[in-house]
Amino acid sequence: MAMRENMLIFLAIWIILAALLSPSLSIFLTVSLIGILIVLEIGDFYLSKETKEMLKMSSYFLLLIFAFIVAQKVYEVIKG
Repeated sequence: MAMRENMLIFLAIWIILAALLSPSLSIFLTVSLIGILIVLEIGDFYLSKETKEMLKMSSYFLLLIFAFIVAQKVYEVIKG
């Protein structure tokens, strides 16, 4: 099996486990972002350009959602 397939299988298993074990949607999205960032960093030399671009777009989208989650939690803390 090529390293590319190993990376994508790791990411698939990571996201499935995150979906099964996460108690909330925000935790699932955060853990999914972490998994994508791990695969992007470790698989930089092994992934094709198209795969990296797809993962980067997914990570940008999840980073935007993560920023919204953090802003929401900060608002809850400030609100009291």
